[in-house]
Amino acid sequence: MSISKPQEKIVDAKHHLSVCDVMRDNTNEVIMKIEGLLPSYIESFADMQAEGLRITRDFFGTCYIAEKELLEKMGVDQKAIESFDKYSKVITKTTVSEIDMINNFQRTWVENIMSSMKSYDDYVKVMISSYAKMLEYTSALIPKRT
Repeated sequence: MSISKPQEKIVDAKHHLSVCDVMRDNTNEVIMKIEGLLPSYIESFADMQAEGLRITRDFFGTCYIAEKELLEKMGVDQKAIESFDKYSKVITKTTVSEIDMINNFQRTWVENIMSSMKSYDDYVKVMISSYAKMLEYTSALIPKRT
């Protein structure tokens, strides 16, 4: 089995390859690869969460059957279970609140990063414009080859 080598771009005399083309094309290839993997990552995490929920449901289904039989034999007071329920609800409420806080933090973090990227983009556009003007000025000073 032979492994084929990727063909390199052939630059003809009519087309001049620019540094910007090289950087854009290679950066774009990396970004496209990452974007292509994103659905797979999301699907993997969704599958992992679904399996975790299935295991948890099975555990509590089995737990309920065993607990009912055991607690009835032991004569556990219903008030003890109600107290455990109240405690569990406080822990659950705290956990849900923390999940909301983390979600809000992540949303704010992404918004800040996006804002920073926008500012950077604006800055780069100003710098490229200045660079283009400088090149134009410098180019005017260089005598043309004959």
